Amino acid sequence: MERVVVTGMGVASPLGSDIDTFWNGLLEGRSGIVALEGADFLDQPSRIGGVVTGYNDSDYFDRKELRRMSRSSQIALVAASQAIAQAGLDSPQVDPCEIGVILGSSIGGYAASDHFFRDFYLANKQSPMIIPISMNMGPPASVSIRYRYQGPLMAVDAACASAAHAIGHVFNLIRAGYVDIAVTGGADSALSRGVLMAWCAMRALSERNDDPAHACRPFSADRDGLVLAEGAGVLVLESESSALRRGAPILAEIRGYGATSDSFHLTQPTQEGPIRAMVKAVANAGLQLEDIDYINAHGTATEWNDKNETAAIKAVFGERAYQVPVVSNKSALGHSIAASGGLEMVSCILSLRDQIVPPTINYTTPDAECDLDYVTEGKRRVELEHIMTNSFAFGGSNAVLVVSKYKPA
Repeated sequence: MERVVVTGMGVASPLGSDIDTFWNGLLEGRSGIVALEGADFLDQPSRIGGVVTGYNDSDYFDRKELRRMSRSSQIALVAASQAIAQAGLDSPQVDPCEIGVILGSSIGGYAASDHFFRDFYLANKQSPMIIPISMNMGPPASVSIRYRYQGPLMAVDAACASAAHAIGHVFNLIRAGYVDIAVTGGADSALSRGVLMAWCAMRALSERNDDPAHACRPFSADRDGLVLAEGAGVLVLESESSALRRGAPILAEIRGYGATSDSFHLTQPTQEGPIRAMVKAVANAGLQLEDIDYINAHGTATEWNDKNETAAIKAVFGERAYQVPVVSNKSALGHSIAASGGLEMVSCILSLRDQIVPPTINYTTPDAECDLDYVTEGKRRVELEHIMTNSFAFGGSNAVLVVSKYKPA
C-alpha cells in the first residue's frame, strides 16, 4: 500500500496569504478577526469576521475572471498556486491528466449568490452568472481549469468537516493506487449579509463587536460563539514513490483518517461520533494513542462544541488527555467552515517542521468542563512526531486526520 506524503502547501487566510505570514501570525498569537465593513453588516447582531488578507487580485486574476469567480474560487486559486509551485507540478515529469483536484467547499455558494437573489426578488434582475458563481464545484473546477489537471475532480461538502474529508478521500485514493497526485484541502467564504444573518438567527455567533480581536474564545468559560471567516488551505498529496521519483520536497506524511457520523441531530453534537473518529484515525495510522503528541482541536468557541470535544478527548485518551497539548487555531483565524480543516492541516505540518505549537488565544476564564492543556500561555516548544487534527461538523459528520513527520523507509 502506498505511503501518502505532502509535497506542497498554500494558504489564503485572515492572517495573511503566504505560509510564512500565516505561520508567524499563529505563533505570535495575533488575531485575524476584524469589524466587517459595508452597509450589509451594519444592522447585524454580529458584525465581525475573518477576512482574507495579503494578496493582490491583479497578481492572480484578470478583470473577466474576477467577475466570473466566487470569492471561494478566488481564494482557492490563491492558496492552490502556492501549493502547486512548492510541489513543482509544472515539471515536464508530471502528466496533468493524472493529477486530481478534490477540495472541500460548503457555504461559499450561498454567500456568492446572496446579492444575485436579492436583486432578483427585489428588482427582477437576472444574471447568467448565478449558477456558475454559486456552485460549490467552483473552487476545485477553477483550479482544474487554470492548471489543466484532468484527473478526478470533485467538491466535498460535509459542512465544517469538508476539507478534512477531502484530504481523507485523497489519502485513500493514493493509498489504493488510484491516483499518484492530487490537489486537496478546502476553500470557503461565509461572509455575506444573508449567511451572516442566518447564523445570527441560530445564536451561534459571538457578538463582541466592540472587540473583534478577542471575540473568539475557544474553551474559555466566557465564550459566546464562533466567528465566521473565509479562507483556503490547500495541499498537494502524493504517493511516496511519485514524490521520490520527481525529487519533490516531502513536508510530512498523512498517516490516518477516521470518518464517522453522530446520527443524532443537525446542530448538536454527541461524544460518541468524535470518539469513534479519533479511535479510527489512530488505528488507521497504525499507531497507539500514546503516540499522539498534539491535538489540533475543532475548537469553535461555542458552548456545545468545546465541552463536547473536551469530553470526547478525555474519553479517548484517559488521564493522558491532560498531558497532550490541545490547540484551537480558530481563536485566531475564525471559522472558515469548509476551509478550516485545510488551514489547520497546514498549521499541523508547520508544527512538525518547527517542533512548536501555536497558542489558543483569548482564553480568559477557566471552565470546569474544559480543563485540558490548551496552550494558553503562548507558543510552546514540543517534541512532535504524530499530530491528530479534528473536524466536527453540523449534521454530525466527523473527520479526524493523523499527520506525521516523514521518515524514509
